[in-house]
Amino acid sequence: MAEIEHFLQYLQEQFRELEVLLRKILKEEKSVHDEILMKKGFIIHSYSLNYSSVNLDVLSEILAELENVLKREVQLCEELEKHTVALNDIERFAKQKLHTDLLAKYLKEALYYCELMITRIKQLKAMLQDGQKLHKNSLPRQTEMFFNSFENVGTKILKFVRFLEQYTQNIIKSEKDIYYSEPRTYGRAMASREYKKTLSKKKLSSSKDPTYVFDAPKHVIKKINSMSKDTRSQYFKLIGVEQASYVVYFQTKLKPSNHDSPIPQSNGLLQYSFPKGLEVEILAAA
Repeated sequence: MAEIEHFLQYLQEQFRELEVLLRKILKEEKSVHDEILMKKGFIIHSYSLNYSSVNLDVLSEILAELENVLKREVQLCEELEKHTVALNDIERFAKQKLHTDLLAKYLKEALYYCELMITRIKQLKAMLQDGQKLHKNSLPRQTEMFFNSFENVGTKILKFVRFLEQYTQNIIKSEKDIYYSEPRTYGRAMASREYKKTLSKKKLSSSKDPTYVFDAPKHVIKKINSMSKDTRSQYFKLIGVEQASYVVYFQTKLKPSNHDSPIPQSNGLLQYSFPKGLEVEILAAA
């Protein structure tokens, strides 16, 4: 599942330069910006304007990078939509709340605030060009309100950057916990109806959840394939499988729920379990 890691790193990279530039004029505060997110395990700080670092050159750089980010808005949203199913699968199989549902929401918010920040940057440039001195203790109330808004907009953009950074770490860790680096081969004995459904949908289509399968290294596949239909039927009846007319072999990188404790069966097979409906790569059917 390296594709997911690459996608999240790609998403981070699209905001990397903007983050660097914003942090030239915004300093991180000790105060937590979002206590609700903190309860979900994410630490998001507030940011305040470093008045002495504000100048026309850095504002022009930030403005150009904001425009660059927004040029990629459609592509970013399409890429996220393309990977949402895989991200949701990681959360589902990890059996813990990773808050994938917030990713699209915060990306949309960040892009909105990028548009708003363009307006704020242009206003701030106009102030500097008019010769206004920036000193927090001597600002008129209306201008002070403008800078409060400026800080809030900057914080919202950096909120997404920080959330994405922490979310990526959580996803990558969970992905490594639930997937093998290479696909492994399993088999499942089944009756005709499940067999047809499994082949057409390329999913584990048992009525039972979890779905029980057996470890299928090459020597096991060779042994089962060499059996007659009657012998194979008796072979699987030994472990309680009725009407085992067909066997489907498949691969997946997902670790079985009992990957560290397979259940030995009386016919010599090792039993594993997967969630019902898991998409798999069908290798062969017999």
